[in-house]
Amino acid sequence: MKIFSRIKTYHLPLTTYDTLLALALFLASLALYARTAAPGLLDGDEGEFQTNIARLGVSHTGYPLFFLLGKLFTILVPIGTMATRANLFAAFWGAMSVAAIFVFLKFFTGNRWVALVSALLLAASRVEWSQAIIPRPYTLNAFFVVIIPFLFFLWRAGKIDLLVPVFAFGLSLTNHRTMIWFVPAIAFYVLRFEGLAIFHPRRLISLAFAFLAPLILYGYVFWRGESDVGVEFHLKDFGEMILGGNAGRWMKYGPLDWITSRVTDLYVPLLIEQFTPLAIITGLIGIAALALNRAPRYFPRDLPARETLLFIALANLANSAFCVFFFTIDVEKFFIPSYITFLFLAAMGLAVIWDWLARYRASQIAFIAIFLAATGFLLQQNYARNDWSRRTEIATLWQENLAQPLEQNALIVGPWEALTPLEYAQYVDGARRDLERWKVITQKLYLDLAAYDSRQADIERAVRAGRPVYLTFHPSETETLGALADEFRLTRVGELWRVVNCGLQIADCGSPIKDVRAMFSDQEGRAIELLGYALTPANPRAGDFVLLTLLWRAPQPVNARFTISFRLIDAQNNKLVQRDAEPASGLRPTIGWAPEEIVQDDVGFFALETPRGNVFTLGELMVK
Repeated sequence: MKIFSRIKTYHLPLTTYDTLLALALFLASLALYARTAAPGLLDGDEGEFQTNIARLGVSHTGYPLFFLLGKLFTILVPIGTMATRANLFAAFWGAMSVAAIFVFLKFFTGNRWVALVSALLLAASRVEWSQAIIPRPYTLNAFFVVIIPFLFFLWRAGKIDLLVPVFAFGLSLTNHRTMIWFVPAIAFYVLRFEGLAIFHPRRLISLAFAFLAPLILYGYVFWRGESDVGVEFHLKDFGEMILGGNAGRWMKYGPLDWITSRVTDLYVPLLIEQFTPLAIITGLIGIAALALNRAPRYFPRDLPARETLLFIALANLANSAFCVFFFTIDVEKFFIPSYITFLFLAAMGLAVIWDWLARYRASQIAFIAIFLAATGFLLQQNYARNDWSRRTEIATLWQENLAQPLEQNALIVGPWEALTPLEYAQYVDGARRDLERWKVITQKLYLDLAAYDSRQADIERAVRAGRPVYLTFHPSETETLGALADEFRLTRVGELWRVVNCGLQIADCGSPIKDVRAMFSDQEGRAIELLGYALTPANPRAGDFVLLTLLWRAPQPVNARFTISFRLIDAQNNKLVQRDAEPASGLRPTIGWAPEEIVQDDVGFFALETPRGNVFTLGELMVK
């Protein structure tokens, strides 16, 4: 049986001008998103996705289509680093969504200006734009949000076979599972038109095959799930990771007034923010027009207006209801299907108003000009918020960390978000594959949500056993590992914190204190005194990690924050090490010192070669 033998071909009624306009929208949106996209390496989800696009790993709930297409994109578009290409992949699908909404709405309204204005509103909307500059699956999901209703409407108009939208819907679920909230709209639409005929065995089998065939892509997570990058996946995780069991942890419910407040305080303000109040007004007009069967003049005659409204409304309401109860800090991006479906209704209202103004050409032009101005307003408002083009701090931070001569097989400990750049460096750039990563929980809220915990006891054992241990955070900044700061000395190495296996007092390290008695002052006469120092180990060898402890005292209160420039030189006056920082790696700024208080300042460095005579130089104090 040739299941797809009945698929019809259909050519959209687009003029050459429409095609060129759609291409121009794509290129302009791509240029905007590429210009504001993050230039390279990121941390958190974004860093993990960059790595997994490059090496086909598994993140969160799989996203097989996203990673497979992303890998293909990075091969076909050899621009910049792999991280840069991953960022541009999201920009590409953001631009595709803008072009797709133009084609979609041109088909439904027959009005080029309405389609253009609506596409521009989507391009400039904050949340859609924010997802087009980082490597996340939401712009590809936005593309499916446009395409799936379009294909079902084409089927309802008799232009294509039902197998086509059903296959596309199955494919959309291999990118992001929230497309499942289109099921009520699809079920209503299909049953409304085909009725019981849909249950004919041959018809049902062909549709089931069309839907299930693309879901085979989830075999990807079994194929790549054992990788040690991202989230390991095993068969036992199927219910949690693929069927959405883990989403249940983030669902939160309340009484009717709580639900109402979530809608009025969350969804409605977000919707207004995306498209301005003007689009909200036209959206309400579009709803009323379709409900009263007063569709725009060029609305497809083969499509019942009220059925179309019900499809869009059900898709919007189902996704919106999920987001109302899905309690995460970044829930705004899950509303993207709701934004886009409402934009369809706003376009219907725009087209209806255009028809009302048919006798007044000047009014039509003024009307469109108002919405073009609204788009300009969104561009101006959202550009600064979504401009990630200068966000290079993560790449710079890890370049500095990995430039340090960290010991072989050293242990790097941190929350998973902070370690994803290291994973990228190891698995994409091939740097320092010897370093071991430990993911830990630093907030009590998440202790029950991962297979691992703070691993404090394990970290303590590793430090006491003499293993080099580096943290991506200071323990005092966590809710779970503060005891480490009470047990061990910590000092900055690059942007990492080295855990040193000796007590908090200078005598605990067993190194003698050498007196110095040197005064340092700035141009305004503010001064601090260096009393002495100790070196651990006392006689370092080349390659050793060395802890230098400086003892400071302020004779008078210091009303400024001093940065101390420390240099280690050899007998030939060659600089071996330099550190410019506030005392105690910034933890004890001079502005908080009490008179005559002795402040301990730990400086960690590597002895690249044995200093002759341990000659230390402290430069002039710099006011911060």
